[in-house]
Amino acid sequence: MKKIILILTILLFQIDLGYSQNVAPTAPQELIIYCTSNKNTNLFFSSAIKSGIVGNSNFTFGYSSNGDSKIGILKATPGAESNLLVITSNGNIYSFIVRYKAEISMLNYFVKDNMAIGNESGSVVFEDGTGQQLTKGEEKVSNAEPEPKSKIVESIKVNNYESTTVAPSSNDSNKLQSTANKEIEKPVFYNRIYGSKNKVTIKLKNISYVDNELYFTLVLSNESTLDYDINYLNFYIISRNKNRNTVAQTIPYEALYIHNNPTKILAKEETEVVFVYKKFTINENKILLVELTEDNGERTVKLEIPNTFINNPN
Repeated sequence: MKKIILILTILLFQIDLGYSQNVAPTAPQELIIYCTSNKNTNLFFSSAIKSGIVGNSNFTFGYSSNGDSKIGILKATPGAESNLLVITSNGNIYSFIVRYKAEISMLNYFVKDNMAIGNESGSVVFEDGTGQQLTKGEEKVSNAEPEPKSKIVESIKVNNYESTTVAPSSNDSNKLQSTANKEIEKPVFYNRIYGSKNKVTIKLKNISYVDNELYFTLVLSNESTLDYDINYLNFYIISRNKNRNTVAQTIPYEALYIHNNPTKILAKEETEVVFVYKKFTINENKILLVELTEDNGERTVKLEIPNTFINNPN
């Protein structure tokens, strides 16, 4: 009888041991964030973003390079899912799964401190400066609060410059459109300011200052025998010594209005586009970078505009 009880005890112990070995320990769940190519997905942190890295080139995560912004912007082109790792100025570490989706409804995520998977110092740091010691297997909240419908983000700081996110009214749009049409009709003012690659070229035609706004007229030409499908055409304000290959990690400088914004440049043809911004200036240590990227292609073209041209428009 004792032998039977001993055998049963051993069997139960082995079953319990085998079951516990097959059950994964509780771990922080990663938030899944969907992003797309024609809209910004905005992440709002309680502390400034120190670094942000995406695991795949079809995703870009932009934030202020000066380390003073709590806002990160995600965009994506079609491709496999990836991950995003963000470290904030208080040392908190956040990990997200990012996926491309053609149509998205959630555009804003408010990331709380308790969503951090860890901290560089070993404790999660909250906005008031208190810390909570992490223990292995501690579960974190994984669902970000959706943005309240009444919440309006009026402006954000982009590379130390304020960029409005509020669309102009219909009257303003009509005025901007009318002025942009006049800009296109003007003759070429700059003849030698251009960027080119594989017979695709961005030329700066003119910069005009009208009613406290700057109008940048560009000529996009395609001398190749292949059509050029545009992924995006963005403006960035960057430091002169910044690695141009890391511009994808910088937030685009958002325009008030874009006139004749193309989606394609046909082979052996050219088109003109006008970007309108509120008046701004930049110092001698910065440049305005225009980047044109190809959808499902690698013919990326960049145009650098010196600060002297922006500070002395026509």
